[in-house]
Amino acid sequence: MKLPISEIHTTDLTDSCPRRVMLRWEGKLLPHAPTALVRGMVAGSACRYMHETGDWGDPKAATAWGLWQTKRDLEDDRREMTDSVVKNMGNILKEVEAVAGQYSTLLREKFERTDLIGCEVPCKMKIGDIEFASHTDLMVRDSGNAFGFGKDRLLIFDWKWRQDVPTKAYLARNLQFATYWLMANQGTFLVEEWAGYCPIENAEDAKLVWIHLPYLKPFGRKTVVKDDDGTEREFLKGDTRPISSVLRHANYLPEHKEEITQAIVNRVEMYKSGFFPANPEPAKCHLCEAESFCYRFDTTPLEGDINE
Repeated sequence: MKLPISEIHTTDLTDSCPRRVMLRWEGKLLPHAPTALVRGMVAGSACRYMHETGDWGDPKAATAWGLWQTKRDLEDDRREMTDSVVKNMGNILKEVEAVAGQYSTLLREKFERTDLIGCEVPCKMKIGDIEFASHTDLMVRDSGNAFGFGKDRLLIFDWKWRQDVPTKAYLARNLQFATYWLMANQGTFLVEEWAGYCPIENAEDAKLVWIHLPYLKPFGRKTVVKDDDGTEREFLKGDTRPISSVLRHANYLPEHKEEITQAIVNRVEMYKSGFFPANPEPAKCHLCEAESFCYRFDTTPLEGDINE
């Protein structure tokens, strides 16, 4: 089967439902942008604003710019915010502003000891005759070893606003992060428009870091978890979470390069064979923008279905 696209994106590799990948390639999506998507986009853009402008002290301005950028991005994708998003925009912006403020408070000093390479950096890679394309949220060179992973190490950060917290077992098998790591090793990046796509130097040991944005919010109740020193302690409602719970990292190793490559190729070969199985999940199916176009086994919508 010839794929209907010229490049494979990292989201195509990591989507939990291959059927949605196929429908997305076919353009069978409702042009809606729900709350979870909009909130994550605004938050990511707010973080980007702080890095690119150096203005770490005004989370309100960062959030306002994040909303402006999100509207532009959605317009480019021909998507519209749902009525629910529009109605609750005030609460969404308030939540993002609080998280942006904590992002600055907890991480500004560390990032100021690194050298910014870029935000939303496009990247490409080719494996055999397969073209891959993506972008990295944030890339820095840790010249001051601010994050403790090694002086001058390339760090690739991904801003995530998800309900589920990533475990080490999950990140060890995450194809999106693994693809970023492989791109750092053998791909090219568009850091400067005038230079075009170029390899990143000294990127063989690139470190991938998931920034779990919701955990920048304080604890909502009293709980016992490990602090940044690895010691279990009690945190009270309103206490700031340990940075180690916000930054979740994966350490991919050169000896696993072939395994990573094969895992990526296997997923693409599955698509080429025409195998796009649905992987239904209660909440995700209800919110999926392709749900209206996906097959179903009943003959009438159930009470409460989104398409009723």
